[in-house]
Amino acid sequence: MVTKRDMILEAGIKVFSQKGYHHAKMEDIAVAAGIGKGTIYEYFSSKLQLFQEIMEAGLRQYQESVSTEKISQMGIAERIQKITAGHFYFCQNYKELSRILFWDTDIIDDELKDWFYNKRKEKEGVLEDLIRESIRSGELREVDAKLVTLMIGGILGQIWMPIVLEGWEAEAESTAWQITDLIMNGIVPST
Repeated sequence: MVTKRDMILEAGIKVFSQKGYHHAKMEDIAVAAGIGKGTIYEYFSSKLQLFQEIMEAGLRQYQESVSTEKISQMGIAERIQKITAGHFYFCQNYKELSRILFWDTDIIDDELKDWFYNKRKEKEGVLEDLIRESIRSGELREVDAKLVTLMIGGILGQIWMPIVLEGWEAEAESTAWQITDLIMNGIVPST
């Protein structure tokens, strides 16, 4: 059952992604949700609180889509593929939210930027630990785990743009395998 709160959040995503934070008005969000403006204030005290709630919900959905807990028993290539596919699915299924998270970052307040940064560092730490574990087990050669983490993060950070801004419709699983192959084997032909 969709609640009024859910309707407000969905309308907020739509309006913020179309107009940006500063140009969006609570009236616009109310119209998009099909409710009165006063109803929004029953759930959210301000536009900033509504936006922060949208951001937090979006990041929770994103983290669930790339959860490493589900893949802890897999090899590193499968882990990278699952993380990459999860990122693809999130960007494909939540295009408007992806636009806010990855494109409209200048509209985020300092508190939310700090929160987002800490969440990103937390996920990087998990990935770096996975890389280190794979090095220790001999699954990967001796490499700088931090550098590999940044490289993979950079790849993931660029995937949203062609999907969200350019309408790229790649199949998530197979494209994630291609990316994983490039990460694991490079672009030089095998000898």
